[in-house]
Amino acid sequence: MDRRTFLQAVGSTSAVAVAGCTGQSESDTPETVGEWAGDGTIEFGLPPFQDAEQLNEQYAPVFEWLADGFDGVDTVEGVQTTSYSATVESVVNGHTEMANLSPIISVLAREDGVNPLVINWSHGADSYHSYIATHADSDIDALEDIEGSTIAMVDPLSSSGGLFPRYMLAQAGLDAGTVNSAPEDFDIQWAGGHDASLAALQNGHVDAAAYGDFQHPGDDDSIVKVAESDPIPFDPLVAKPDTPDAIQQALIERLLNTPESALEDHRIDRFGEIEEGTYDPVRGVAEEMGVEIDTLDPESESEDDSATNSTSETNESTTNASTSTNESTTTNESDT
Repeated sequence: MDRRTFLQAVGSTSAVAVAGCTGQSESDTPETVGEWAGDGTIEFGLPPFQDAEQLNEQYAPVFEWLADGFDGVDTVEGVQTTSYSATVESVVNGHTEMANLSPIISVLAREDGVNPLVINWSHGADSYHSYIATHADSDIDALEDIEGSTIAMVDPLSSSGGLFPRYMLAQAGLDAGTVNSAPEDFDIQWAGGHDASLAALQNGHVDAAAYGDFQHPGDDDSIVKVAESDPIPFDPLVAKPDTPDAIQQALIERLLNTPESALEDHRIDRFGEIEEGTYDPVRGVAEEMGVEIDTLDPESESEDDSATNSTSETNESTTNASTSTNESTTTNESDT
């Protein structure tokens, strides 16, 4: 399956509640953000990296800041999707005007014209880590000890909750599989969110869990970190294909000037510019996990000539890890 077939396929395999449309005919070129929004609403796709209610609360002041900055924009509305692939499907097809995408997914989506705007910063940095953790009383002291165990992960194409932890396990000598195949040396329970992955471990449903470091409990001594990844560039905010340059620049300027008051309860500190080479660190992980990417530079003038055969075996899961199931489905995945 080539890259374009893959991005078309996610629409048929992902459940996503998106009601928006571009509001523009193909012959029209919007000149203002209000015209680009079409019906006065900018819909913003949010992947399920944490609880939907928490995400909406965090983003509400940012959405209000965006809406207040442009004539003809009445509201910015968060659209919670059910998977990482559903989020990219929503913005690639223009159902949502903007989205938050994981690093590797945003790179894959570049070939279809998805436009990176800004990168998230958190705790004073534009990068974070993936953690693999276990119970304090577990026999798992190192990554190789996970052999024969069950580990909770977020999503096959979540950078910190899927690709990077599998890469670390592969580097430790285990068969971690790829986006095309299941691992041979351990089982994965796909949780659907970073909070759900941690909850699966805390509730005793799995032997270990992988998630972004922002989810690690600071006051729970019963959960201990086994390993952490190299720095991962944070996820970018993106705009749908065919967004005119002038509108991209207007959105970028507004986001870069987001006041601290709009981010007090947010998981991030600020939005930053995307520099050349920002996403180079994901190259080795993408290649190891079977995601074929020619260039990972979102500022490159040439389009990414990317291809992936990304049929992944994944589990249908809920955001409540205590009721997660291991009913496997075959999903074409593109995050984060």
